[in-house]
Amino acid sequence: MKETEQKNQIIILGGGQTACFAAEEIRKHDKVSDLLIISNEKYLPYQRPPLSKDCLIGNMKYEECLIYDKNFYINNNIKININETILKIDFKKKEIITDKKKFYFYNKLLIALGSKPNKIENFNNVSGEINYLRDINDSINIKKKIDKSSNILIIGAGFIGLEIASIIKIKKKNVTIVESANQILGRTIPKGLSQIIQNYHQLYGVDFNLNSKISNIIKKNENYEIHLDNKKIFHSDLIIAGIGSKPNTDLFVNCDLKIDNGIITNEYCETNIENVYAAGDIANFYHPFFKRYMRLETWKNAQNQGIIAGRNIIGIKDKYDEIPWMWSDQYNLNIQLSGVCNDYDSHVKRGTKPSEGIIYFFIKNRKIIGACGVAFGGKIGRDIKIASKLTKNNISVTKNYLSDTNTKLNKLLQ
Repeated sequence: MKETEQKNQIIILGGGQTACFAAEEIRKHDKVSDLLIISNEKYLPYQRPPLSKDCLIGNMKYEECLIYDKNFYINNNIKININETILKIDFKKKEIITDKKKFYFYNKLLIALGSKPNKIENFNNVSGEINYLRDINDSINIKKKIDKSSNILIIGAGFIGLEIASIIKIKKKNVTIVESANQILGRTIPKGLSQIIQNYHQLYGVDFNLNSKISNIIKKNENYEIHLDNKKIFHSDLIIAGIGSKPNTDLFVNCDLKIDNGIITNEYCETNIENVYAAGDIANFYHPFFKRYMRLETWKNAQNQGIIAGRNIIGIKDKYDEIPWMWSDQYNLNIQLSGVCNDYDSHVKRGTKPSEGIIYFFIKNRKIIGACGVAFGGKIGRDIKIASKLTKNNISVTKNYLSDTNTKLNKLLQ
């Protein structure tokens, strides 16, 4: 930063991956401005994907989830206040009030408060005993309870529920999954792939109850009696729910910030309030490539959108137009998605066996707009990445070429 440039008071709300990478990017270009991260967690920023995978099974210690240790923040002159909760923001005064009875003033603000799990409130007597996985404390708590339990109920057959189920089965516990939809991963995965994933779980002994809803939960001593709407009854000593999440926007009710399934931003992470930005799970951002608003809850989006937000905060005009990408590991199955897997004209399948890799490509106007695949290990990773590049570069494709496993997808990039 030049000496003649203004010294900003930059505050980042939230202590996750978005906040960390935004702060790092800011410091790459601006060594002078005051920079503060405020987080309500008692940990330094950390990665969340291991919480439902390696940490639960014991292959990774929780402290290994930290993105950087405390020396990174000290050496880069990034002040970070952990275990501090925001109570109120006055956007007109540019003032932030916390539970520590502290007042902070900013002229640049990034909101990166993430999302929170949807809760089940139907069963007053046991609703408070249902477990959710969002942060380190949740993961530690669930890990301890899994080790002490024998029969475990998971509500919801989304990614979190299935990842936890795979860990539980590896620990040789009984798992029952209740899902209201007619297939697992129904919002994001094509039926052909979801059936392969379900079959694999069933080989390990997972009991699926699709098209089912819980009508009642009765606590009996330390166990629970589960009643389904189809009259089926079973017993469990631990209940875990993974029924999606919602943006953490409660703080902004009745304020001028535009909210609609998250904080609305443009492709530069800018909100409708000047010098206020949002990124990560909390942002419903305009994607210039897909020409639509979207809110993503993925590791890649949290990191890369944080970087772009940091650049825009310090005046480097840079739009966020990354092609979405995510992954999930369940047993030795690797699932990957890129782009968007809806609003397509047709789709084509490449591969027939998970041992070799199966990918579905979703096509619109002869262009790939999304891809989704499953394989043992990371065998589909390269082709999913190529699919993302084909999407980004608007390269026309043919179904015959995509479906032929003897062809090389990278030749389409030449």
